[in-house]
Amino acid sequence: MYNLIRTKLRNNIILVYIIGFVIARASFLGISPLAIGYFAAAYFEKASTGLLFVTILLGIGTVMPPTMVLKYLLTLVSSIVVFESPILKKKELPARVYFYIPSVILGVFAMMEAAAYGWNIDLIIMAVLEALIAYVSGVIFSQGTGFLIKQPKGTKMTNEEMISLSIMVAVIIYATPEFGSPYIAPIETVVYFIILLFTYKYGVGQGAVTGAVAGFALTLRGEPVHVVSMLTLMGIIPALFRSLGRIPTATIFSLIAFILGLIYEDMTVSVREIGAICSAILVFVLLPKSIIYRVDYDNDEPGNVLLSAENVKKLANARMKIFSDSFLKLSKILDSITDRQSKTGRKELDDIFEDLSERLCKNCDNCSFCWDVHFEETYKSACQLFEVAEKKGYIDKKDIPSYLMENCICTDELVLEANRGFEIARLNNIWANRLAESREVIAGQLRQISDVIHSLTGDIYKAARVMEKEEDKVVRKLKIKHIDVKNIAIFEKADKHKEIIINAALGRNRFITTKEVASLISDALGTKFVVSQASKSMLSKKYEEYIFVEDTKFKLLTGMARAMKDNISGDNFSVLRLENGEVMLALSDGMGTGKEAGDESETVLALLEQLLEAGFDSEIAVRLINSNLVLKADRQTFSTLDMATVNLYTGVCELVKIGAASTFIKRDGWVETISCSTLPIGMFKTVDYDSVNKKLYEGDIIIMVTDGVLDCFPEENKEAYMEKLIMDINSNNPQEIANRILEHALSQKNYIPIDDMTIITAGIWRKN
Repeated sequence: MYNLIRTKLRNNIILVYIIGFVIARASFLGISPLAIGYFAAAYFEKASTGLLFVTILLGIGTVMPPTMVLKYLLTLVSSIVVFESPILKKKELPARVYFYIPSVILGVFAMMEAAAYGWNIDLIIMAVLEALIAYVSGVIFSQGTGFLIKQPKGTKMTNEEMISLSIMVAVIIYATPEFGSPYIAPIETVVYFIILLFTYKYGVGQGAVTGAVAGFALTLRGEPVHVVSMLTLMGIIPALFRSLGRIPTATIFSLIAFILGLIYEDMTVSVREIGAICSAILVFVLLPKSIIYRVDYDNDEPGNVLLSAENVKKLANARMKIFSDSFLKLSKILDSITDRQSKTGRKELDDIFEDLSERLCKNCDNCSFCWDVHFEETYKSACQLFEVAEKKGYIDKKDIPSYLMENCICTDELVLEANRGFEIARLNNIWANRLAESREVIAGQLRQISDVIHSLTGDIYKAARVMEKEEDKVVRKLKIKHIDVKNIAIFEKADKHKEIIINAALGRNRFITTKEVASLISDALGTKFVVSQASKSMLSKKYEEYIFVEDTKFKLLTGMARAMKDNISGDNFSVLRLENGEVMLALSDGMGTGKEAGDESETVLALLEQLLEAGFDSEIAVRLINSNLVLKADRQTFSTLDMATVNLYTGVCELVKIGAASTFIKRDGWVETISCSTLPIGMFKTVDYDSVNKKLYEGDIIIMVTDGVLDCFPEENKEAYMEKLIMDINSNNPQEIANRILEHALSQKNYIPIDDMTIITAGIWRKN
């Protein structure tokens, strides 16, 4: 058995070298980057360095002149030297390094070639393009070469391996030299055979992809465009008959070609193509079963499926970590290049001095008198003048040293030009500092995005699939109601709450709501489930995906009351129910009143809703909103933000306050006040906020107000006055509490609002 595996691998490796020789012949626009890409891919898969070097170089040499081959020879040699160096040999290099190094080296030699021709812009662009193609092709080819070298007989191809092998086939078709006669078509024979082989062996997906890319390759060789659609169909339809065996599959394959020729005149099959199809079918039928066999995709054992899912989870987790680290590194780079300056530097002073000399002194009649005969006195006086200008930022005529006043005939122009130069330098500093500040803000955003990716990755991949017995219970329960479940998965998320994803359809002529389905699932598992907001309300007769989540322990009822000073309120509020079982209450008060203030607060809440719905936590959402407001170039925008996020599973409320008025929690017999001392959001590049968690109990009421409400009260201690007012309201109805607070506040100002006033109330109760 071991010897058979070794023989199989040896044959596959020989095939890798043959493919390398042909792909190396694929040159275009006078370049051959695909050869370098294939070399990197095969080297990464541990192919023999010597044989790989020889075959790639021979392939390039058959299509390019010796002077052009030299560039690729140097690239291959340099790459091997780098890869085989003791320093890199001892390290476990990331996969991408194997594709970066040859591509960069090729780009360097291509740039040297461009330099030899006087830095021709076309050659420079071609050098960059060649390096990029080498890198991309290396990444693509690595999937196909890895499958050929490593995978044992009968292994299924992934989508990436499928596409990679198909592209390799297309390149081989393109690079194969034209030979034959009007009645012999060796290239077409190979194309038909490969499509038939892949269709029978791997099914409709690989057949369709191979047919499409092979047709595209033939069009590059001069064939009409309709060849692409013809070969694609010849790769799709025969796959439906592969379970019947080789001969029926081959028969359908040939019939498709002839039927298309009868229906469409442009696709008529010539005698030459008939010979190619017959030759391909003959080879296909006569080859031994060790080569021509089906790889079935529908016989997965449950254990293998779960193991594969775990591997995909680990791989995706690793990739997400790479993304997170990349954003973090990028933010550090931006931080490192940020450089602010508060006053004019030495370089700017030298530039001003040089510009002043060029504009004023060069064309002056006394130039030689000042800068030749009395150079030392003139230079000393000019330095004194610039020292004054550097301290003050400008100069007056009285600041001119006495020597220049006595000898310079252009003192008025000197003051004017010097001040003009310092004003330009000052403006440059302002914009440079603004750019530096923007870099700092963007660096902060990138750090926050890195944190988000890292935290979201943890949330997603901590979810564990629960025992399949529970899935069977659900399937059996739904089957009683004639609901056909095609696929089901029950996951336990990081917070220990379950989520069910089913792909189901309704049988027979009847109707059922997803709410009823949730009730059936609850009965089966003994835990209350509800329909996710992302799912439809009615079950369809077609297979569709539905999501059910574990029901929360608490419910939240809200109320709202508001009054406006102008026609448009500067306050805005939001009540948002999130998929994770939380409810977010938010108030934002834009600075001032009217439309402008309303636009500011609306922007804050719109961004907040989008970020929270996307899965960002409140801290990162606040920081991203702040950086977005700081970066607005037209004007500074800032608003208060008062946010309460209630977890309906646990009853814990997170309060985040930025420049906002106090929040009140009415409990059983007393009122708790939560205040803050921070500035509004959007004022500075780093935002400071107050955050506190409070446990809520049955019947507790959250009361959030804008400052316009508290400002109506005459007492100095407005929070204490508000606490007494809330205690005097003998009601647990959130809407009634909001109405009575607003009524009392307006009554203190003769029912004329002195500012925009908004009140949000929310009461929490345990579900039955």
